[in-house]
Amino acid sequence: MVRGASPPCGWKEKAAMGGSPSGARHPFRKSPAKTATPKASNPFRFCMIPTIIHPLCHRGPEAVSFGQRRKEEGMKVFALLLVALIPLGAVAATRGPIVILSNDDFTPENGVVSGSGTPEDPYIIAGWEILLQGEPYGIRVENVDKYFVVRGCLVRGAMDPDGAAIYVNLSSHGTIEDNIVRESENGIIIANSTDLVLRDNYLEVKRLGLRVTGLERAHFDHEIADTNTVNGRPVRYYFGLEGEEINDIEAGHITVAFSRDVVLSGVKVYNGDGIYIAFSQNVTVQGADLFLNPTVAITVYHSEDVLVRDCERIANSKLAGVKVFLSEGVEVENSGLLVNGHGVSVDASNAVTVSGNFFYKNGIGIWVSGASRDFAASRNLFYQDKVGVKLDSAIGAEITASTFSENDIGVEIRGNTSRYRIARNTMVGCGYGVDSLGSQGVIEENLIALANIAIIFEEAYKQAFPTGNTVRRNLLYRSFECLYLGTETRGTWIYENLFWDYERRGRDLGENAWAPMGKGNWYSGYPGEDADGDGIGDEAVYFGGGGEDPAPLMDRDAVGTILGALSTAGVRTAVLVDSQGNEAELEVLVADEYHERFLGFQALPPEWARDLVILFVWDEPGKYRFHMRNVYLPLELLLFDMEGNFAGGIAMEPDPEKIYEPEKAFIFALEVPEERWEELGLQGVEKLILP
Repeated sequence: MVRGASPPCGWKEKAAMGGSPSGARHPFRKSPAKTATPKASNPFRFCMIPTIIHPLCHRGPEAVSFGQRRKEEGMKVFALLLVALIPLGAVAATRGPIVILSNDDFTPENGVVSGSGTPEDPYIIAGWEILLQGEPYGIRVENVDKYFVVRGCLVRGAMDPDGAAIYVNLSSHGTIEDNIVRESENGIIIANSTDLVLRDNYLEVKRLGLRVTGLERAHFDHEIADTNTVNGRPVRYYFGLEGEEINDIEAGHITVAFSRDVVLSGVKVYNGDGIYIAFSQNVTVQGADLFLNPTVAITVYHSEDVLVRDCERIANSKLAGVKVFLSEGVEVENSGLLVNGHGVSVDASNAVTVSGNFFYKNGIGIWVSGASRDFAASRNLFYQDKVGVKLDSAIGAEITASTFSENDIGVEIRGNTSRYRIARNTMVGCGYGVDSLGSQGVIEENLIALANIAIIFEEAYKQAFPTGNTVRRNLLYRSFECLYLGTETRGTWIYENLFWDYERRGRDLGENAWAPMGKGNWYSGYPGEDADGDGIGDEAVYFGGGGEDPAPLMDRDAVGTILGALSTAGVRTAVLVDSQGNEAELEVLVADEYHERFLGFQALPPEWARDLVILFVWDEPGKYRFHMRNVYLPLELLLFDMEGNFAGGIAMEPDPEKIYEPEKAFIFALEVPEERWEELGLQGVEKLILP
């Protein structure tokens, strides 16, 4: 047969992933028929984004707007503008912070240059250059209801991450306009305030440019113009929308507050505040590109049924790619969460679902805390995250049908988590596969391979007491140590697991139950006999620390084949036709999701793998690449185009370094173990038929 081709290893071949027999290096692809977004040639590379200079502008009868002139020109005329703004006899100067904590604090000493606090004659704070030297706020206004204007001030040096250049709290009737914030962590923070106007403010910050917070509708009902900018890009502030779609905008900040049935499609936020959704229902963010937003790319606060989908790049945010707080029914799907502090952070939120995503090099892929209930993550790929999933404080969480590769820890479960389920996942090359201090949990039907310790209930030093967990029907393969049960573990049931090709079986220092229902575990290399033929070994298996399996299984097949994440792949019939018209019918696993294509034959024992055939399917044709890392038997690769015509093939040998690249584009790839392929006896395959 013709040889010489293969599938992906790159980011969408333009920015996404593809499949591979053992998995692509960065296997993410966008789902079909979704809003397209511009893609970077390399989304893992930090880009230099040019800053658009927005000069100082002034409003009112006594001032002139300078539009979009260059910053240098704006700064040259700054002093002249201040002269126009400040009453006769006043002198513009550099000063320290302005602090106004009540109506009585509107005084000349606090920067007020004119006004009486009425709608017709508001207090004016204008023309100051405010230089901070360790103070949290440059201009602080709290507990006031007089009318006031903060205009034409330059605030520098607000470097307290918990502070801001301009801070307004529990106040109303204010206008903040034509100000510049530079060399600061946070720009303008509005908290629990009403009836404010913000316009023409230039915010050059390292963290948050603008944030509006509160607990009721009026706290978000402000007039905030898109003439405000965050790091050179406009602020888009939406309040009270219903049934609207916002398409293809670029911004430094997007807020959607007290809105429902809103769609944000194809939006871009770079080096800004990201997207902030508060007190809203049925908001969809789709096809967004969110890059280098310093804190959080998407925040969902006190909202319901928010959907984030098909966002190829949610990347390089220090705190989180997506943060969900005090919300319910939020879904994150088919998106790339790359190089963030947390990929998805879920805090005090219920019924959150995270599915079909690609997590890459995040500190923690998914972090769940605040006693969040009924969290579910499935069909995700976690690649080189420090921790794939961390259940810090969760009730009823489920992590299923996902692939974890080269993480320090696949799934980490802390002591405040209970009633969890970790099932049908594949974990390859992780330091720890599952690390648990939780209780009443179930760890089942996982394939954990090449780990330092496959499953560990670590020592808690009396800080946690893992109780009532079940570990069953897992394949613990080619790991240094299969299972560790720490001193505080109580009542763990361990049965029908496969301990296969290990350096150390494990240790049990707690009080746990091996073979609680009469059947224990299978151990490769078990030397015992089965004199009565009941399938149970006559000699117990002992573990360091005192654990004892009294009923080791003699037959590996009594447990069955455990495929981990591949166990949820579809099964169908494929027919191969050769040049002589001969046909061979095969039952194949269908790997049409990227975590399945990434995985392929990785970590499957050759004793099982030789009986499998995997059909890789993409949404569109491409020259996707393959590798054979962590694959233990030779494979025959057959490639086919959209019509099922043969597009090339290659014989692949187990080799952790070699990359197999295609010569032609294809959309189907069939991987057949070499031994199985030879048994078919086909010559010159020409066609793939999928009945």
